[in-house]
Amino acid sequence: MKKLIKVKPLFNAIITTMDVYETDQTTGGIIDTKRTKGSMKEYQTVIAVGSMVRDIKVGDIVAINPTRYAVVEHRDDHSNSLRGVIKDKVVLGYKFNTINLDGKECLMLQDSDINFIVEEFEDVEEPTGPTIIQPEKPKIIV
Repeated sequence: MKKLIKVKPLFNAIITTMDVYETDQTTGGIIDTKRTKGSMKEYQTVIAVGSMVRDIKVGDIVAINPTRYAVVEHRDDHSNSLRGVIKDKVVLGYKFNTINLDGKECLMLQDSDINFIVEEFEDVEEPTGPTIIQPEKPKIIV
């Protein structure tokens, strides 16, 4: 068995990190269903690029486009009230090509799987309180 430490992808292939969310992400106190614990982050860091890749270099932060890796699965839906008519629940998942590089799972992508390169960014904190503005309690003046 070989433990891969460093690789060079061929042609237009790219290897990126495979960072996932450690906890559920919330926006205004509501869980964002696209950013739940264990789901892949939308921005990854480039680890290696093939010889034919233009404009993308090692260290770039890129936005990945997972549409080519979408997989539709059919699962039994026991909670369905139309059990005799609809027997399954359609679930959309993603099946990425991966490689274990120096003990870490990494994505193997093509240059067409990258939407854009992040050239400048700023980390901002998510709002902690609710974004719903509630009116004051009504007052009765006698």
